[in-house]
Amino acid sequence: MNVKEVANLTGISVRALHHYDRMGLLCPRRNRENDYREYSESDLDRLQQILFFKECGFSLQRIRDLLNSPSFDREKAFELQRK
Repeated sequence: MNVKEVANLTGISVRALHHYDRMGLLCPRRNRENDYREYSESDLDRLQQILFFKECGFSLQRIRDLLNSPSFDREKAFELQRK
């Protein structure tokens, strides 16, 4: 799925998706022939997590740090957010 298709599916702008990629929050693979972003099912799952945490009030930097942590624990993340 390309970036425009993901934007249409989710309602997230292409610009926001590019921003998420630049900051290391959501990094889809690149097509070698045209360098376009190609989103997999796991990328869409991660995007869903990002949107969920964003809706809960987490900053994008905090979401990135949480999701990229090898010891990511969703329940602990909620506990931290409540504090």
